[in-house]
Amino acid sequence: MNEITQENIQAASEGLKGIANEIRLTVLCHLLEGPMTVSELLEITGAEQTNLSKHLSKMRTLGLLESRKQGIFIQYRIVNPAWKDVIGALKNIYCPDQ
Repeated sequence: MNEITQENIQAASEGLKGIANEIRLTVLCHLLEGPMTVSELLEITGAEQTNLSKHLSKMRTLGLLESRKQGIFIQYRIVNPAWKDVIGALKNIYCPDQ
C-alpha cells in the first residue's frame, strides 16, 4: 500500500480550500469546457471585475489555473488535469444535467 505523505495531505487540503467558494467553483465548472476570457467569466459569474480578479489570482497562485494573453484578452484554463477530474466529479454530483 502506498504511504500517504503529510505533504500530499497538505497539498490536497490547500487545493480543496482554494475551490471552496461559489465564484471559484462556477469558474472552474465552466472552464471544464475549455479556456475562457475574463469577459466571458464575468458574464457567467455575475461578479464584479475586481472580485473576479481576486478569485482568479488566488486560483493561479494555487496552481489551479493558468492565464495567457490572446490579443487584447486574457484567457484562463485549468492547468492541472487532476483538478479537472475533481471538478468534473463535483459537477457530476451536483449538476448532473448540465
